Amino acid sequence: MQLACWLIVSLALVLQSGVESRVRGRQYDEEKDTIVELPKLGSIQGKILETAWTKREVLQFVDVRYAEPPTGLHRFKAPRPIEPWEDVMDATAEKIGCPSVVSMDSLRKLDDVLDVEDCLTMTITTPNVTARLPVLVYIHGEYLYEGSNSEAPPDYLLEKDVVLVTPQYRLGPFGFLSTKTDEIPGNAGFLDIFLALQFIKHFIKYFGGDPSRVTVAGQVGGAAIAHLLTLSPMVQRGLFSQVIYHSGSAIMPIFLEENPRMHAQEIAKKADCQMVTVRDLNTCLMELSALELLTAFMDHALEKSDLGIGHTGGIQFTIGGPSGVLPKHPYDLMLESNFSYPAMGGCPKNAGSRVLNEIVDNDFEGKIPDDEYTTYNYIDHVIRQVVGTDKSMLLTSFVTHEFFNRNMLENGTFDTLIPRLIDVAGTLNHKLPVLLALNMNNKHNPHNTFLYSFDYAGEFNRYKEMDEETNMQSPFKAGVSLTDEALYLFPYPDHVKRLSPPDVTMAVRMVELWTNFVITGNPFGSYRTGYWPPMTTLYGPYLKIDETLTIGGNFFGEFSATLQDEEQGHSLIREIYYLRSRSRKRAQNKRRKQLTTSKASSASTVKKLGGRKSLVKRPNRNKIRF
Repeated sequence: MQLACWLIVSLALVLQSGVESRVRGRQYDEEKDTIVELPKLGSIQGKILETAWTKREVLQFVDVRYAEPPTGLHRFKAPRPIEPWEDVMDATAEKIGCPSVVSMDSLRKLDDVLDVEDCLTMTITTPNVTARLPVLVYIHGEYLYEGSNSEAPPDYLLEKDVVLVTPQYRLGPFGFLSTKTDEIPGNAGFLDIFLALQFIKHFIKYFGGDPSRVTVAGQVGGAAIAHLLTLSPMVQRGLFSQVIYHSGSAIMPIFLEENPRMHAQEIAKKADCQMVTVRDLNTCLMELSALELLTAFMDHALEKSDLGIGHTGGIQFTIGGPSGVLPKHPYDLMLESNFSYPAMGGCPKNAGSRVLNEIVDNDFEGKIPDDEYTTYNYIDHVIRQVVGTDKSMLLTSFVTHEFFNRNMLENGTFDTLIPRLIDVAGTLNHKLPVLLALNMNNKHNPHNTFLYSFDYAGEFNRYKEMDEETNMQSPFKAGVSLTDEALYLFPYPDHVKRLSPPDVTMAVRMVELWTNFVITGNPFGSYRTGYWPPMTTLYGPYLKIDETLTIGGNFFGEFSATLQDEEQGHSLIREIYYLRSRSRKRAQNKRRKQLTTSKASSASTVKKLGGRKSLVKRPNRNKIRF
């Protein structure tokens, strides 16, 4: 398997307000100071916000259109730049986000009322429209089929002198479905971000931003888009100057597809499309309503769920085809590239806990099948979820040798395997792709690449709600899980705005590090204590972000971070789950013995009664839970 092969080969603080110089702006007038004029386009009306800690007044322009609606014949195609408008554009309230599986209930109400695919907007927040400040463009992410720019509110970052831009892009089948034809070329979601950056290049100066100092950052799928921007031959130099990768890169296997037409056909079948030719396929997909397309996509995804998210069509970059975005595998483009950008990236310590939880919920339906599964079965499930079917067995061989000893391979049960399985999922899906991207970047741009591991376990967790919803029945805790570092950069969801004092300290520190990189190209910049050294080898050094900041020498050690914590007495295993599980098993064994005894007694009684039916009441097997 190509993806498995290259994975194997590739492996060989206190807020400084009042002390530093700040562009404080002024007290804004709601009527006079919230309108920005964009030459040759039109006027935009924004609103005044306050930041979280110092109540600094900033201006926000919500969901500014940067493209014409990608609807009708323009569905699936490259976006078109926004045309000039006459009236003042109202940018004071959120508009509808791009259609996704989590918005299907809303679509049922709005699909016939609003043009729900008219969603190509960006939110711009600035401390001063007359300044010339560095710009952070944050691409929301996860797995390219859900989310919106509302996940990145400015309340923390705008304590500093930066302009924050959060663009929206087409998601799922609207943004990434492809038949490799001119009608449905693929990569539309990437092209949305590409156009958004061109808009920023031309107009961000009217919002107080410096078009020559633009940093592009992203989370998981957003990070993959950010990385692809550095690799695609169609992206010209000068659109941005720096990149930040949160838990993702363009070489994540789940985001790559060389034969997308097969998935497009499967989705079309779910929508009852009648297809004889590719033209029939394209026509039907173009004519489906937004809700019909999403429903077909969801049905397809559910059907493929046991094979892993990488087998779900409509969420991958298309390699080849007429879009021109990705002429070959991004890993090959990495090897051929001779330029790079100042870069920063890393992952949370337990990044694989979410994937493993989804396996428990979806594949095992919440039950641990130790009676049926061996260690190899568990390994296979994890690999399928993050990479796909490992036909060559190369990846399986690597995982078994690097993460498991012989005893675990022969006698492992799910509870003893949890730390290793979390590490396998986190390494293959997040840590290794980020490390490889930064390695190649460092090769061409030494002393300007910064690697981190986010180890801080605060009060909140992006997947703590998962535990509450299942009444704490998950067999393990999420730990420092996927996207947790974003909690301290963006107050999302709403409940995390109520940070504890230690968490506020971490948020202040994270904002300081991230904005230092945006402003100076060095995450320590003006930071008063400590030092974050740039990468000098294939594996480090790197910064371990916790209550204290420490320097790690070899990032390969982070591949087994969960297991190391387990060995030091800091376990993610939820013992109460297994106590209940063992109690259930003891009860089940007792009931089995009772059944056996009952059967034997019944047979004996029948014999004594000369074949007459026993009066002994037998247990109803249908009511016994095994």
